[in-house]
Amino acid sequence: MHWNRRASATLIALVAVGWLCGIAVPQENPPAATVPQATQPAPPAPPAPTIMIDAAHGGTETGAVLAPDNLEKDVTLSFARRLRQDLGARGFQVRLVRDGDSLLSTDQRATIANITRPALYICVHMTSQGSGLRIYSAALVANIQNKGPFADWRAAQQVSIARSRSLQQQLTETIQKTRFPLKSLTVPLRPLNNITVPALAVEIAPANGQVSQLASADYQSMVSAVLANAISTVRDRLESGR
Repeated sequence: MHWNRRASATLIALVAVGWLCGIAVPQENPPAATVPQATQPAPPAPPAPTIMIDAAHGGTETGAVLAPDNLEKDVTLSFARRLRQDLGARGFQVRLVRDGDSLLSTDQRATIANITRPALYICVHMTSQGSGLRIYSAALVANIQNKGPFADWRAAQQVSIARSRSLQQQLTETIQKTRFPLKSLTVPLRPLNNITVPALAVEIAPANGQVSQLASADYQSMVSAVLANAISTVRDRLESGR
């Protein structure tokens, strides 16, 4: 095969044009294609702990008459809704036992909690007596012996009482650091005794001695933030069930 000057010049010209125009010229050994490595999906995040808030009283059961137009059942519900919002903003799942002016017995409240099995059940009360916040855990009825496969309803909290009191202590220590008035007590209070998951009750009193403060949006916001912040400090325990 003879290679003349004209053919050689033509090939050189084509290569030059291809280089100027950005046309790829085939190579004898093209580089191997780079295949991206498969990335491992991140493990799913654990579900957020569920907090169940139970606004005490409701319906025909008004609770304490804090003022002529200030019934405990209404104030507990408004506070429960506020606490739901604050806990939700901190990443918790929150359920209310009642979200309206409905009448529920203590047995019904306990049944709802036992079926739902939240990480923590909190019952909300209001009082004109004292100052600040009180946190209660159950004081179980003495001399109750469980027989057979079913626990005595009056002492159902027995299976979670140690966790309830441990959480109570940690919440108390956290809130005390804020210097907010606080007491921590045990009482034979229903439905705490009937609930099988960690269960506490909070009772809110005015800080300035004026009962009207209980219905104040500012005061409720302050107490709710204090309580929600404290609950956030035990989140890991609520997630792990310790």
